[in-house]
Amino acid sequence: MSQKITFYPLGNAETVLLELSNGKKMLMDYAAMRTDEAGDKRYDITTALKKHKSFDVVMFSHAHDDHVKGAKDFFEFDHADKYKGDGRVQIKELWVSSAFVLDSNVCEDARVIRQEARHRLKNGYGIKVFAEPDKLDQWLEDNGLSTDDSENSIIHAGTLLKNADHSLGDELEVFVHAPFSEDSDEVEDRNDPSIVLQLRLANFLRTTTIFITGDIPHEILDKIVERSENGGNENYLYWDIYDIPHHCSHTGLADERGDKITETSDNIKRLLSDYSQQSAVMVASCRAFSDVGKDDTQPPHFQARDAYIEYSGGKEFFATMEYPNERNPQPLVYEIDFHGITRKVIAVSPIITSPAPRAG
Repeated sequence: MSQKITFYPLGNAETVLLELSNGKKMLMDYAAMRTDEAGDKRYDITTALKKHKSFDVVMFSHAHDDHVKGAKDFFEFDHADKYKGDGRVQIKELWVSSAFVLDSNVCEDARVIRQEARHRLKNGYGIKVFAEPDKLDQWLEDNGLSTDDSENSIIHAGTLLKNADHSLGDELEVFVHAPFSEDSDEVEDRNDPSIVLQLRLANFLRTTTIFITGDIPHEILDKIVERSENGGNENYLYWDIYDIPHHCSHTGLADERGDKITETSDNIKRLLSDYSQQSAVMVASCRAFSDVGKDDTQPPHFQARDAYIEYSGGKEFFATMEYPNERNPQPLVYEIDFHGITRKVIAVSPIITSPAPRAG
């Protein structure tokens, strides 16, 4: 039994693919950022992912363009005929936050996803919605739907999704850290209600854990650590792979970027140090640091990168647009088995598998 997780080099955008040994596939975000302009090094995920006729789960962490771009032209959506057929890729189950369902002012790709989520909710199939603010209950009532969680597949923070709770099989458990319902009612920043998960992959006696963070800000991460520790859910904070939030922006650590390093809270320091496994790695879906100008305020921020490395005790760090090099970035792939995680190293050609690192 083994699994594979792939992080794609898309600039400051994110798409992550988890492939299980049972053939099931979970896609987390979709952002087709590559253009036809000369010199665009971002990966062509439209072509790469087109070989998959369907995904068992497609999760959109939140409604920003850099996590949904191109979705309306790539996926098949049931709510309108113009989004059907023509080689589109099917979504067996759609995962979105309640904030996504309720958002009334989104980009066109997010609008199509939102309409599909609403369609599936109304028709009772193929949907999971994360968090239950009062506004969602009101929306359900306004559309003649029950507010019973089990009837609408509403998932609360602190829930462990096992085999019976999802369609991905018994080698995967999913612990839902966020969004919290209280952060999903009056949303000022779409990053706040990002879906945050710990993926737990089983291989015989070993469990490998992956922390998926979307663009979650530090205030929510702080709350996740505090509530998990106070609620006896510390096991769900461990990670072998940490998906660094918001393209390695300082906002995943603190409000202020800092001069040399971004200072963060004790809670987040513990998340990065105490809960990282022996051979854990960190992945930032972001631009190359060499592309960041002196007065550039957009991520990635080298102060945040240095903070992640320091607070984690020197864990290995990858920026997707720098792997294996900045001239020709390629997908960053980890194979997961009873030994832990193994990074597939791109030499020149072909792709070969490295003997290390391993998760402890």
